[in-house]
Amino acid sequence: MPVAIEIDQVKKIFGHDTIIDCLSVDIKAGEFFTLLGPSGCGKTTLLRMIMGFNSIEAGEIRVDGNRINETPVNQRNMGLVFQNYAVFPHMSVEENVAFGLKMRKMEASERQARVDDILKLVKIDHLRKRMPNQLSGGQQQRVALARAIVIHPRVLLMDEPLSNLDAKLRVDMRNVIKDIQASIGITTVYVTHDQEEALAISDRIAVMNHGVIQQLATPRHLYQRPANSFVATFIGQSNLIEARLRPTVSAYVLSFDDGYQLEINTLESGLTDQSVLVAVRPEEADVLVNYQPGEAYGVQLKKQVFLGMTSDCFVLHGENELVVVDAEGREFQREQSLGLQFKASKINVFTADGSRSLIRKEA
Repeated sequence: MPVAIEIDQVKKIFGHDTIIDCLSVDIKAGEFFTLLGPSGCGKTTLLRMIMGFNSIEAGEIRVDGNRINETPVNQRNMGLVFQNYAVFPHMSVEENVAFGLKMRKMEASERQARVDDILKLVKIDHLRKRMPNQLSGGQQQRVALARAIVIHPRVLLMDEPLSNLDAKLRVDMRNVIKDIQASIGITTVYVTHDQEEALAISDRIAVMNHGVIQQLATPRHLYQRPANSFVATFIGQSNLIEARLRPTVSAYVLSFDDGYQLEINTLESGLTDQSVLVAVRPEEADVLVNYQPGEAYGVQLKKQVFLGMTSDCFVLHGENELVVVDAEGREFQREQSLGLQFKASKINVFTADGSRSLIRKEA
């Protein structure tokens, strides 16, 4: 049965530096849970605390309701897949996968049956007699994955497992990992700095920065309704634009520095006249050639990248460089004046410092 993980007010200190301070999060039984963030944000530190490689200075970690703070690594029954595969070079594929079962002194017949099953599951049965130096990077990663799950761990932990693979192989392997995780239903905690990878495979994502979870949500919600400007710019691409928010009788109006005004009705109630930060993703603006003052946000084309059905337009508003998608794939002239009409139902609005979203929860 899959197990839940409760992380309750945990703290991690290295020397005089507090890396993680009073962090809490619950990971559901059987879910694919990803810790996402830039290098040094604390995501691998938290993973190592779950595994038992790092001590816990305060708080608790519970698996299936049981505190594991002092439980030795070898008694936690967790599988770990490393960034560098950590495949034993002197053992064949089959021997690598069987290693953990041998350490548990499993009977030979049961051990062989379990190894056979897992080799078929990760589609390397035909490679069982090969040595690691005869395998590609993707094949070695499959060996590492098989070795981690053949012991039937309660939790599968994965630390940047695809970062050493080339771009195409990363896409292939992330699909393999997600399919296998779904088929066996194991609770999985996955660490990555690659936001596209996280969006593609996760049930939920915790976006971290400086040891703090900035937002915890499904991939779709993170992309569509980021909690702050850090999440908006880390997950996908967002153009950040200063504006003035003014309440009206029926909604709010966003006023930009060139006179463009946009009515928006997705915001919280009770907001006052204030400066705000507007986040517009490239696909959340329509590109206009002809427009009247006040009808669109005025920009000047710096560069256009043709992509077939669409094109990316890199534009300037003063010194602020933005990128927007022209869905019609039109050809514009360099330094041509264009107008952007923002899609009011899609864009996000934050406080002026970017620390908090002003979008109401149900929008």
